[in-house]
Amino acid sequence: MRQALRAAFGLGLEGLSDEQVLAAAGPPGENQDAPSRVEALAAVVDRLPIDESWMFRDESIWAWLQEDVLPDLVVGAISAGRRLNAVSLGCAGGQEAHSLAILLMGLLEAARIPASGVAACAQVLGLDASPARVSLAASGQASAWSVQRCPSRWLGERVRLVDAAAGRWQIDEDVRAMCRFEVGNLLEVARPGSEALRGVDLVLCRHVLIYFRPDDAAALVARLAEALDPGATLILSPAEAVFATDLPGLEPVGAPGAVGAFRRVAPGVPERARPAAAASITPVRGRRSPRPPARLRLAEPMSRHAQAALEHTSAGRSAEALREARAACYHDPRHLLSMLVLGRELLRVDRCRGRAVLAELVELTYALPAEASVPHAPGLSVSQVSAAAQLLMRRGDHR
Repeated sequence: MRQALRAAFGLGLEGLSDEQVLAAAGPPGENQDAPSRVEALAAVVDRLPIDESWMFRDESIWAWLQEDVLPDLVVGAISAGRRLNAVSLGCAGGQEAHSLAILLMGLLEAARIPASGVAACAQVLGLDASPARVSLAASGQASAWSVQRCPSRWLGERVRLVDAAAGRWQIDEDVRAMCRFEVGNLLEVARPGSEALRGVDLVLCRHVLIYFRPDDAAALVARLAEALDPGATLILSPAEAVFATDLPGLEPVGAPGAVGAFRRVAPGVPERARPAAAASITPVRGRRSPRPPARLRLAEPMSRHAQAALEHTSAGRSAEALREARAACYHDPRHLLSMLVLGRELLRVDRCRGRAVLAELVELTYALPAEASVPHAPGLSVSQVSAAAQLLMRRGDHR
């Protein structure tokens, strides 16, 4: 089953146990009436525990899009008399596509485009291999978990509570009119010669590649880059940006450097100088980002659990290090060193969860001064901790 899912959709699923994969597969013969093997496997994907998304996840990227990217795209599309096209790959329940549509709605309204005309001016296409998730996205329903993790200032009046007991929210009809959702295979989108991304201005492929093996993810991003039109922007999550950092034809973009954002360069056009390693993890800051910068915790003493986690990991006692790192992160979820130890040790036993912890660590470092010293680690800077986490994710092991 693992081999079949990887061949069909690229899903490595190394962080899932055999029991979890078999539970998603269901009893033998359950999907025997599916028209094709790929559709039978898609039904398995429906049940895989790989859902972890919410509205406006990674606020700094959305602030940058809102302030520095989307206004130019909207004005350019309107001036040219064409539609702005965006794609959300691995769209899950539609949280990312709907978030982007909410931003576009605000910009189009500011340009005095009536709600009835926004769908003709901009479209967000969401693609996912799971038919059940695509159906959920098309319904415009959202769970309380995916809404309440997002500050309300981003949502405005575009998402409303319709069933408090069930924790069910509904996306505004005008926002939904701008979105379209289809069952789609990321491997097909990125296959050599694919035209799936032609005419697309903005491609988001975020928090999807954590379910791929690192070598598969790197190869897929390279093919995605080749499929982009010159000038199109590709946005990965901060944790996945490493797969695009050195690709020819892609230049990092941002203000001053949005980690995970890249623009396709037209053939023959020289790329701008790539930032040095330290600059490649510069915090993303929109000009008027609504998110206040995080503060580095310098005064509080390291908990005994964090100290014990470091001692155990230095001695090679993985199980003990994992236990103490979990306890340390429970007491202080933003303790950088504890998160690094926890993510490293989790890679041994639960790769998906380990990479998720490391990704969260990387995201936390973006709002901190890159050269600031890490508490209780003389000579270690925030940028070095971030680089270490990215290296662990790229290598895909705990070394």
